Amino acid sequence: MSSLLHPRAVEPPDEWIDEHARLWVERGLVTDDQADRIRALEHESVPLARPVRVSIGAEVAIYLGSVLALVAGSFVVAESWDTMATAARLAVGAAIVLLGFLTAARLLRLDEPGTRRIASFLWVIGTGGVALMIGTLLDASDVDEPAWFLLAIGIPVLTLSALLWRNRDRPLQLITTAVGVGLTLGGIGALVDARAWIAGLVVLALSATVALLALDDRLHPTLYVLSIASIGAIVGSMMLIDLGESIGPAVAIVVSAAIVALGLARHLVPVVVIGVLGFLQALQGLLLTVLHGAAATLGVAVAGLVIVAVAVVRSTREPHPPVA
Repeated sequence: MSSLLHPRAVEPPDEWIDEHARLWVERGLVTDDQADRIRALEHESVPLARPVRVSIGAEVAIYLGSVLALVAGSFVVAESWDTMATAARLAVGAAIVLLGFLTAARLLRLDEPGTRRIASFLWVIGTGGVALMIGTLLDASDVDEPAWFLLAIGIPVLTLSALLWRNRDRPLQLITTAVGVGLTLGGIGALVDARAWIAGLVVLALSATVALLALDDRLHPTLYVLSIASIGAIVGSMMLIDLGESIGPAVAIVVSAAIVALGLARHLVPVVVIGVLGFLQALQGLLLTVLHGAAATLGVAVAGLVIVAVAVVRSTREPHPPVA
């Protein structure tokens, strides 16, 4: 009876709280700090009012300072890069790796939202250092085949990024994982001398599969996964131009329209923007290859205005009163 009178006496499982808090953050319902406070309240294992160790201003300063240091350092190193020995180049890459991963490991011990975001940013720097070291070794080995360059860099970047991401709320590691996938697929395609349209079908199918897994809540963070999958689907569609100058843009228009519809249905503005940009790019391709002349251009413009008018009318139409 006491548990009925006091619902707090029945604690939900820790996994339920953690999973739903993550979903609330992804959907924009709460911030990282608010999600941590919810977890603290439900678990009753950490103080509710945990002090924030890193302010937003300090976090922004760390990002800007890191970028400024990297850019300035790259300019200094670039002036003597061609004359540097391989060992010196590897030392530069190793320094970047240590800076990224050791500093990130220290910050992660604080287990605070701001430090977790900074650590994620530093992981990207460390991953870039790994790619730089591998590229230096390849250059010293006189490897001239671009396919092997792509594979030798893409596979480690993909593996390392995927291990850091681990399907958690780490958008930057998801992005570097996608970069690794792109480099690896590009290397494989160049190695087997695959036709562009075949590579396009592979990218399109892979993007569709990733999107479906995200919609089924199996890949996270959902917004970023869908955004990356949308970009991949548009790029894969445009690669079908190898089959005909109008096929790629035509397929891309259909795919972009589907992406816009998905973004609107899920209320994901970035996905809608990606779909619109893809649609415009594909439409430009059609106008340059198939829809020649003023008449065709005017027809496309009229069709666009009709679509906008119908959308405005439907969105502003008053609902019908319920039937008694």
